[in-house]
Amino acid sequence: MHRRLRVLLLLLLFLPLTSQLAQGETRVKRILLLSAHAREANWTRDVLAPLYEIDERRDDIDLFDSYIPMVSLNSKDDLDFAVTQSIAFFGDRLPDLVILSGSSIFIKVPDINAKWPDVPILLVGEHDYWCEPENIFTYKADPMAVRHPVSDYLAQGINLSLIQVPAMVEQTIDLMHAMLPDMRRLMFIGGENFQSREEQVRVERYLNSKYPEIKYVPLLSSVYSSDVLIRILNKQNPQTTGILYCTWYTHKDYRQTATSRHAMIHMVASLVPTFSVFWYNIEDNRLLTGYCSYDHDYYYEVLRKRILSIVDNAVQPYSMPFATMRMSQPTLNWESMEKYGLDTSLIPEGAEVFFKPHSFWQDHYKLLLGIAFSVLFLVLIVYLVTIRKALVVESNAKKEAEKASLMKTQFVQNMSHEIRTPLNAIIGFAQLLGLPDGFNTEKEKEEYLSYVMNNSNLLTMLIGDVINLSDMENGTYQTKRTPCNLNEMCRMSTKAVSHRLEPGVSMRFETDIPEDLRVETDGMRVQQILINFLSNACKHTTDGSITLSASLTDIPGMVTFAVTDTGTGIPADKAEVIFERFTKLDEFKQGAGLGLSICRTVADHLDGNVWLDTSYTGGARFFLTIPCITVLQGQE
Repeated sequence: MHRRLRVLLLLLLFLPLTSQLAQGETRVKRILLLSAHAREANWTRDVLAPLYEIDERRDDIDLFDSYIPMVSLNSKDDLDFAVTQSIAFFGDRLPDLVILSGSSIFIKVPDINAKWPDVPILLVGEHDYWCEPENIFTYKADPMAVRHPVSDYLAQGINLSLIQVPAMVEQTIDLMHAMLPDMRRLMFIGGENFQSREEQVRVERYLNSKYPEIKYVPLLSSVYSSDVLIRILNKQNPQTTGILYCTWYTHKDYRQTATSRHAMIHMVASLVPTFSVFWYNIEDNRLLTGYCSYDHDYYYEVLRKRILSIVDNAVQPYSMPFATMRMSQPTLNWESMEKYGLDTSLIPEGAEVFFKPHSFWQDHYKLLLGIAFSVLFLVLIVYLVTIRKALVVESNAKKEAEKASLMKTQFVQNMSHEIRTPLNAIIGFAQLLGLPDGFNTEKEKEEYLSYVMNNSNLLTMLIGDVINLSDMENGTYQTKRTPCNLNEMCRMSTKAVSHRLEPGVSMRFETDIPEDLRVETDGMRVQQILINFLSNACKHTTDGSITLSASLTDIPGMVTFAVTDTGTGIPADKAEVIFERFTKLDEFKQGAGLGLSICRTVADHLDGNVWLDTSYTGGARFFLTIPCITVLQGQE
């Protein structure tokens, strides 16, 4: 009793430890995302795509995302409240990683670090700096604002790293200048959000320093309504005015104008050639003229690698150098350029161009190459025929002899599979005859020798058939009819192909013909047809059975042979095609496609017939009939 109590106590003490170990093995890693942009924003969907891919692919990673559109807030107090609510929703456990997306929210780094000291922080944003609240929560661009470098946080001992995903403002302006050589003014369309105001400062500075002859005209949502903006754009000359679109966010009507602000870039691009400050899916807006952006593949690789290094391998962000994304090739829209009469010859080398019409060659190069090769092939054939005719003696007799010789050569080359069956039988039984003395009985040796002789005769006959196939077509083909034991012929035929059976396939012979019955026919020719049928059955049957049957009652006055298999079968519409010369339904099977054609010709010479039974659907069934000319015993 005391022993049982001790065991129970030990188990109770051990169970919590076991549970902790099990939880440790399957611990879910948690990532908290705080984004300064709206969930539906084009920039957000693009920049955070790798993070959502990881969350969807990994069952051991939970992503808690919170979107805090900064343009909708009035003050830092509003921001503090929104972040506090997001953290409260996250729960009591420490996050494995905190991601701050959007440089306007970088101001919250100290508060996050105070809440969770040393928790890894990864910053993903347009800029490598942060601004004071009075610059973030105002709605006018301020070139004189103090911009604190993110590296200051690192100097304070905060465990973070930065991936900067900048807008390629300067490169896009250069692209606009290249595509609009007559541009005299650049209109910047911007909203009240922090990101748009910062890009406005960059645009104005760059124009003043590099293109002072171009007039800078800001069209801001804080000054103009959408209707006024449209009226202004309608008056512009697309050859002399370039439009650089950033956003159209407004603080006052942020939540009420969610749909209209996304439709604005479509509307603007329908009026004037429009370039975008940020990456944009041109396939969603076929009127947008172009933009310059960062290398997405490289960015996705960097973000994915850093997130997994932190959550999987406990690599600390402070050990990761800040990464600034490099520019990809410029992107342009051919349809938009043609709509506004822009010179497509000015497209920079290496630019990615959407909707460019294909040339006739690009649309039809496969067909043109096929025609060219066909013409060359025909020319080659004509040339070879011409050369050949030049070498042929003018004598008609010699021409006919040359033609017959060529036909024989072709038939011999294509009949290799017809002679393979008797040749394999000869080799196999010859090997058995070559075994040491005592291995085979005398009776077995006689039997093997008879098979060798029988198949040798078949082989000789097949070779003769190939060489003299033209004689068969001309009606000069000869058969030698002698009294034959039909059952014995059938057994010899099944024996000749038995080595070709697939494992698991059985072969049997069924007959209602008396054993002593003799029929006057060419026994070797009959065997040739039966062996061809059986060989084809072996080739196409991998499971089941093959049956050779012989009957005197199926068709009065005829001996009927049938070869039935459980193989792949033959479509009914191919019942006659298969008896044509060089016809093969399965190009992967050996053979030249001559066997059934020869079988029909041989059957004709025996006054018989061959055909495919199209009513049988369990595989394939071939019939051979020959006249039943019986021979009385004693007349052999």
